[in-house]
Amino acid sequence: MIKEAIGFGNTVDEAKEDAILKLGAKIEEDVQIEIISLPKKKVLGLFGGAQAEVKAFVERPDKPAKKSNKQPKKADNNAKADKKAKHEKAESKKAEQKTEKIEKPEIEAVDQSQIDAASPTGKAIAYLNAILKNLGCENVEIKAAVRENSALIILDGEGLGVVIGHRGETLDALQHLVSLAANNSGGYFKVTLNIGDYREKREQTLVSLAQRVAEQVKRNSRNRALEPMSAYERRIIHTAVQEIEGVSSASIGEGKNRRVVIFPEGGTPNMPRRDGGNRRRNDRGNRRPSNTVASAPTREPKRDTDIPLYGKISANTEE
Repeated sequence: MIKEAIGFGNTVDEAKEDAILKLGAKIEEDVQIEIISLPKKKVLGLFGGAQAEVKAFVERPDKPAKKSNKQPKKADNNAKADKKAKHEKAESKKAEQKTEKIEKPEIEAVDQSQIDAASPTGKAIAYLNAILKNLGCENVEIKAAVRENSALIILDGEGLGVVIGHRGETLDALQHLVSLAANNSGGYFKVTLNIGDYREKREQTLVSLAQRVAEQVKRNSRNRALEPMSAYERRIIHTAVQEIEGVSSASIGEGKNRRVVIFPEGGTPNMPRRDGGNRRRNDRGNRRPSNTVASAPTREPKRDTDIPLYGKISANTEE
């Protein structure tokens, strides 16, 4: 069974994120993207213009038919406790399976020498080698796991911290450039870069962050905005939030300032106010006095008639 969704956005990346979010795809699923139309700018900033439109689709196995074994509702407290215990056990098992899958990914990677240089993966590796050489990264082992329309390129070696950058920003930027090199001949070929197990560790950190913030949102019933992230990391947050009851998530902002807001289910994904929407007031209920120092009153400038024409003359001058 193939499930698909249409996404819109001011850029192609935002449209991809919107489509994947509507699709409800998980991180491990191989999502295919088809660009329907590119964004168009408005004429003079007022007329015309259109958002980017993409289609995301993923193939999933058909669900088996459910057996209708309806049982009468039980109001017994023991039945509710058993149901809750089973639910918690299932959630715990699901989390363990996900963690195990992250730590031990089943991907067959081969050395770069076995990759066809004319293939999209080969073009991506050639471009990557040129960048690594300019960065001074030598003796780097490169392997790739190639699929039908995607590839995972894994780097291993010393001194690759410069390639990762702050919170993976450099790695994400390099992944984008390598993807452009792979798609130079047209079409859409997804390329993912990873250094050792950095992606897996970062994903675990983001999932823990999403769970912690979601609990705060449920407890306080207030929106929480996360720091700006890349589309890949925002997708991890959305996937983690989808598995938590009582909260939802959405991406707001544009460009580098685009971030995820986690909010109570049924609420509005607005940016939270830092002061909670209340002005600072003193104990009497009045506004606190301003800390601005009033400037001194302007003095009237001296007139020429106020200044003596000659200076003081000493009386003991010699004749």
